[in-house]
Amino acid sequence: MFEGIEVNHMPIMGPIIVLIVTVVAVALIYRLFFNWLPTKLFNSLIGPVVLFGFYIWAIPMNVGFHEFFK
Repeated sequence: MFEGIEVNHMPIMGPIIVLIVTVVAVALIYRLFFNWLPTKLFNSLIGPVVLFGFYIWAIPMNVGFHEFFK
């Protein structure tokens, strides 16, 4: 069906690994600095913190950092 079409999957792996590392790092920093918060508040803020980690990753990728992985 799709004869002659080749897709190189390796260029996508670098940015995905950087995304995972960024989000985990932001979550760990959040845990270290804000572990003193009450449990309900701490748990309710973890989602926005992880989204902030995604934002930290997305801006450099949009600016052209993804060219580094090609």
